[in-house]
Amino acid sequence: MIERILKSENIPYKLIDEDKGLKIVKVNGKLHILYLYGKGNKFLMERDFFDYLDSNAIPYSVLCNDTISGKMYYIKLNKNVNWIKSCFETCDKDAIYLGKQVLNVEISEETLRKELKRELR
Repeated sequence: MIERILKSENIPYKLIDEDKGLKIVKVNGKLHILYLYGKGNKFLMERDFFDYLDSNAIPYSVLCNDTISGKMYYIKLNKNVNWIKSCFETCDKDAIYLGKQVLNVEISEETLRKELKRELR
C-alpha cells in the first residue's frame, strides 16, 4: 500500500527491508517509514527494526494499516526523544505493541498523501 501511494505521487523511494507484516521504506533520501500492516489494529514493533531506524541520520515515522477495516495510522517520531525509544530503553523486550499512541492518530489516504508531499519537499 505505501509503495502504491509513493508511486502514484511520483515520490522516489527504496525498499530497505521487508518481513511478514512490515516494510521499511527510505523515501526520497529524507525519511524512513516503517510500514506495519495486518489484520486488525494490533501492531508490533520489533527492537531490531527500531534500532535500525533510530541509528540512521534521517528522521523516521510509522505507518500502520489495518487491512481488514482499511484504517491507517501515521505517527512522526522525534529522532532524539520519543515514546518508542523510551519504551525500549526501559525494558528488555524484543518487541512492543504500539497501542493508544498510534490508534489515536488515524489518517486518511488523501491526508497521508498531502502529508508526505509536504514533508518531502
